[in-house]
Amino acid sequence: QIACWKAENNNCLPHFHSSIEMLYVTDGELKITLNGQVCQVRQNNFLIIPSYFIHSYATDSCSSAYILIVPLDSVPSYKNTLSKKTFATLLVENIPWEKELQHCLDALCNLSSNTGLPAMETVLKGYVYVILGHLINYVGLVDKKDTKMISLAQEILIYLQENYLRPQKLNDIAGHFGYSSSRFSHIFNEFFDCKLVEYINGLRCRHALKLLREKNATITEIALASGFDSTRTFYRAFQKCFGCTPNEAVMKE
Repeated sequence: QIACWKAENNNCLPHFHSSIEMLYVTDGELKITLNGQVCQVRQNNFLIIPSYFIHSYATDSCSSAYILIVPLDSVPSYKNTLSKKTFATLLVENIPWEKELQHCLDALCNLSSNTGLPAMETVLKGYVYVILGHLINYVGLVDKKDTKMISLAQEILIYLQENYLRPQKLNDIAGHFGYSSSRFSHIFNEFFDCKLVEYINGLRCRHALKLLREKNATITEIALASGFDSTRTFYRAFQKCFGCTPNEAVMKE
């Protein structure tokens, strides 16, 4: 399903999905890690994140941006082409059709909250086709390149997503992928721009936040159910991840 929203001071862990993701920064600056490459996306810059590209966001000071998610199934006219090719340039700094882009994104944000009606879905697709058509004409398409490093990184993320609630030791994870601890740490830090323990703790904190919202349980119970070995470690990781304590996060709801 097509989705579009405005995000303030966005931060998210490395991830990937089958949809195309597009980002238009309207204020401030976002640090984006895209398949291991770090770039700064500034005001009025537009970033295209193709299907299955590993990406993460970080805001150092402040940022405001539109985020548009486009599943390939929602744009059948482009699905076959974009499954084999990708955009020649992913970061567009000067868009000659900026006003039209802003209009499309505003309309998509408003329409995304009212999906469900077939007529509304058709209008959503219409705006997306306008954006994709302009982008393809402006930056062009090239053949996709599949590298072993990107495939490995995707396998690592899938493995961690499936196992983050279990006790995780660097030696065991590195051995699972056939690397020494030092080599695996270097690969992870280089590609994801963060440490392994930070990434795992981020997954666990997001799981804990979900439990805090849904379960009537103590902080200790939630910490242990989220993979942490102590409430002290949990509090420290949660504060770093969300900038507040678990109790403060619940009070914000």
